[in-house]
Amino acid sequence: MHEFKGAIFDMDGTLLDSMPVWKRLTAGYLEQFGVHITDQEYAATEGMSQPEVAQFFIERYPSLPLNVQGLLDGMDELITARYAAIAKPRAGVTAYLDGLRARGVKMAVATLTARRHAEKALRDRGMLDYFDFMLTIEDVGVSKWEPDIYLQSAARMGLTSAQCVVFEDAPYACTTAKRAGFYVCGVLEPDYAAGEGELRASSDLVIERSFDEIAGKL
Repeated sequence: MHEFKGAIFDMDGTLLDSMPVWKRLTAGYLEQFGVHITDQEYAATEGMSQPEVAQFFIERYPSLPLNVQGLLDGMDELITARYAAIAKPRAGVTAYLDGLRARGVKMAVATLTARRHAEKALRDRGMLDYFDFMLTIEDVGVSKWEPDIYLQSAARMGLTSAQCVVFEDAPYACTTAKRAGFYVCGVLEPDYAAGEGELRASSDLVIERSFDEIAGKL
């Protein structure tokens, strides 16, 4: 078994089976204004925070009768409703978190999702209290293309990157964490199927369906 003292978890697609919350979210909202977002535009926003996504589309479509805050406010209720209807814990995750807590492993959440949504999503599913703290992209100011959110999480735990495991479903984020010296457990997510090769190459261990798969290994 790989020994470690800290565990840093992504939320959407890792702790929660919640990627459908975000699928075509902005596209669905902007269609009412005659804006039809392309796959290429979605790809360009990979790893952005919600304010950054809003800024991207406001600048790209200046005819929109909204400013950045107006777009964020308009989507906020939709995001909340989608989490309530769709999101659920990933298979085996609560039992795995119970095991980490029993072992005295420090745990944190590192997410791109806005804190108000992330905390509510985990609290509503009885999962928030597992974690010592949460860092969001709003806290660190840069996306997961940079290692800041993982390094700050480890530092806040009083640990080095080598003493921590990062759990991630986004292939590019697995690569970022691995390059920063973390042990990486990749979580396969259908929305990132095209990047499965990168995820496997960057991960020390891979969860295919359930956290039960890593019992006794991590």
